[in-house]
Amino acid sequence: MSKAKPRRIEVEIYDQRYSILLKTPLPEAEVRKLADEVDSRMRDIAARANTADSLKVAVLTALHLAQEYKEFQQRCEEKTGAFSRTLDAVLK
Repeated sequence: MSKAKPRRIEVEIYDQRYSILLKTPLPEAEVRKLADEVDSRMRDIAARANTADSLKVAVLTALHLAQEYKEFQQRCEEKTGAFSRTLDAVLK
């Protein structure tokens, strides 16, 4: 499998432009979609927190995303455990 050729794309998040160097075969459209999701989350949090301080909004957004990731990870571990127990029961 050949390595993807690094390429640079521009995205805008919370009214700031970022130049991102992609070193994986991840499609550009997917990166733009992720950037749009981060932008949307930041705007939602800014409105709820009643602040425009971009650093504070970014940190709060990161905490929300980390919490969602942790919850997703726990659900995956629970499902994996359930599948493993079911498989063990079937194989006995």
